[in-house]
Amino acid sequence: MTDKYEYSLNRRRFLTVSALGGATALAGCGGKSTTGDNPGGAGTDNSGNTDTGGNGNGGAKGGTFVNTAPEDATTLDPRMNELAWANGMLNYIFDPLLAVKPDGSEVVPHLAKEKPKKQDETTYTVPIRQGVTFHDGSKLTADDVEYSFSWVLNPDNKSTNQENLAFIDNVEKSGDYEVTFNLKHPYALFELTLAGMNAAIIPKKAAESKGQKKFAQEPVGSGPFKLKDWQSGSDLTLERFDDYFLEAPNLKQLKYRIIPKASVQFVELATGNVHQAGVPKDLLKKAQGQSNIQMKRISQFDYNGLIFNAKHEPFGNRKVRKAMQYLVDYDEMLKVTKGELGKRVYGFMPKEVNEAWDFPWKEWKEKYYPAKDHDKAKQLLKEAGYGDGFNVNMSTHSSGKFKNMAIMLQNEMDKVGINAEVQEVSIGEWLDQLDTGEYDVTFYGWSGGQDPDGFYYYLFRDPRNDDSPVPDDYVGNASAGMLYEAHPDSKKLQKADEKIRKARELQSRDERRQLYIDAAETFMSEYPHIPVYSEQSATAWSKKVNDYEPTAFVSQPLCNEWSNSSLSN
Repeated sequence: MTDKYEYSLNRRRFLTVSALGGATALAGCGGKSTTGDNPGGAGTDNSGNTDTGGNGNGGAKGGTFVNTAPEDATTLDPRMNELAWANGMLNYIFDPLLAVKPDGSEVVPHLAKEKPKKQDETTYTVPIRQGVTFHDGSKLTADDVEYSFSWVLNPDNKSTNQENLAFIDNVEKSGDYEVTFNLKHPYALFELTLAGMNAAIIPKKAAESKGQKKFAQEPVGSGPFKLKDWQSGSDLTLERFDDYFLEAPNLKQLKYRIIPKASVQFVELATGNVHQAGVPKDLLKKAQGQSNIQMKRISQFDYNGLIFNAKHEPFGNRKVRKAMQYLVDYDEMLKVTKGELGKRVYGFMPKEVNEAWDFPWKEWKEKYYPAKDHDKAKQLLKEAGYGDGFNVNMSTHSSGKFKNMAIMLQNEMDKVGINAEVQEVSIGEWLDQLDTGEYDVTFYGWSGGQDPDGFYYYLFRDPRNDDSPVPDDYVGNASAGMLYEAHPDSKKLQKADEKIRKARELQSRDERRQLYIDAAETFMSEYPHIPVYSEQSATAWSKKVNDYEPTAFVSQPLCNEWSNSSLSN
């Protein structure tokens, strides 16, 4: 059955809290050798580039690195972006205050001159590096930093990043090149947040003069590349920013080609038409045999599964949701989605997080992830009053792995008398369904990083308890399966919400660990999802690329403080 479906790169609603989450993306800058490509081939600069400079590798500085993307970006404004791959690309246009080392071992200054200086439990000052230039020639100052955070925090602007910065009360200029962060409460992931695109620095003057809609099409940042051309649905091209504050990229251009199917991406890489692509699981062996490419597997610190809407009957009934767990073979569902490139998830977190925090995931596996049992499913449905079955719509993206999850569940539902219809939707339609709550069953994916907060605060808190009011058109927490809205008087759920919020304020790892165990027990026992996998990406790249080593941590693997990639002849 599954051979009919192509496996493309992951698409997920993306509001990650740290630089540690999300799919690895490629681009270029930092400090080593430089080369260029031969005219006319992949990676060629066909724009008449005459930028030369020997590097000892037989090439000239310049050339175009051709990357791949699974879909078109919806915006080039990091304050409004919701797509994982676009987040990686935006790291080349914009800079945050801090950065994460390639091995993930430490957060270091980037636009900030030094790491945040703690004044008290909720007050930090951050000195800003002088001499940083935006793409329009203006100088970056504390005014821009204050503006960037204040704009996102202003609920009138409806930034999709607002909830990621909700722990901040305000950011104010305290000198020409210094800002002060006033937090609402202590926050364990403060520095990691400042190292991601949720904390991208925007030029105040350019953003205000353009307005948000125009800025989203014509972005201005301080990153190593600036926008050259964006052909919607086809490709997006960035060009080198010669005045980048670290060192100008060796590459002249970075181009993203929109290629939805991962198998097609790989063919383009293998034939030399692009420099980087993801490798689907059914092509891993072929990739290993290609002499012109190299490949690496990278854990993504994410979570993916199917989600039930508790506000839509019959999924408001806990026994119905529990019955769904007995309709799947979790290992088989993993096999038809990611195969070798996926791992089972427990407690709505990847296995790496479970092991790093010593969570009792083996106990959870036995208690909340049952073996497939149609008789048990039928029994639960009968007890819930749905022994004769029901009709349900299941929305999925055209991505093979999500489609296969839905089809597998559809087939199992049919065996117990449930009539399920699978409907393919676009990314925009899917996001609309989540926002409006108009879905019965859909897929969900999340990049949360290495800390449990990255999953539980964003997936399972009750937004109605946030300090900032929810929007007037707020419907419910889709990622929690609308449980809070379906059961507004549940003390069990509200206690879980309190623990999730408390955990992010504590500095004690042991105390935080216990709170997350309690929250995990609460939500696993409510069965809002069918948790399926966290993924590894198999990233392959051309051997023409020099000084490049992708990791799950660094956001600019081709151009950063530690490396500056180039192309060989």
